[in-house]
Amino acid sequence: MNNILTIDTSSSRCSVAVQFAGGLIERISDAERQSAQRVLPMVSELLSESGISLAELDVIAVVAGPGSFTGVRIGVAVAQGLGMSQDIPVISLSSLALLAVATVEESACSHVLVCEEAREGEVYFAAYRQSEKLGVELLGSEQVALPEKLLPLSEHSQNAQWRLVGTGWSNHMGILGILNSASTGQVCEPVISNQLIAQQAERRFMAGEAVNADQVRPNYVKEQLDY
Repeated sequence: MNNILTIDTSSSRCSVAVQFAGGLIERISDAERQSAQRVLPMVSELLSESGISLAELDVIAVVAGPGSFTGVRIGVAVAQGLGMSQDIPVISLSSLALLAVATVEESACSHVLVCEEAREGEVYFAAYRQSEKLGVELLGSEQVALPEKLLPLSEHSQNAQWRLVGTGWSNHMGILGILNSASTGQVCEPVISNQLIAQQAERRFMAGEAVNADQVRPNYVKEQLDY
């Protein structure tokens, strides 16, 4: 088991965890718009409690978006700063992929469509299939667009029975018709726990996906989104 620090400020809450030989410990703050003030003290508290120094971390994982524009920037900046200070590699995790992983694990399904509300009628959208090695594998690319402008799924993917997850389905069930796809069951509402984030970080780290801290960038999906 690797020593992993996870940081998630991509939503209104601030969530930090440390995975180490003794297990996983975490701090969660639901105070809105307080991530900039809370995240570093929470990291310091957890490292002290775990007995792990910053230099002893094997990797830092950050949920890099899409999500709150300000929150994503805070999380990425903290991961970059901590990583660069001790030459610790960083794993960037997609919030859409985490939703898909949680759905796969909670629903025992193999194909997931993620649809999250964006702005101005657009949605974040991505298709995933289960991966034994990585939890889920992205099919195509993550998108942000008006529902009718989404890129179609591959012909092979259209034949899958999809589980649906995300805040966007309540207003955009017509996406399935646009994509010529079928779903099974109700829209899932999985929990993205710090344990799940650490698990995904471990998988991606072992797969060689960590990068130098200065290479990590926010995952806005499209740069012109202005939150």
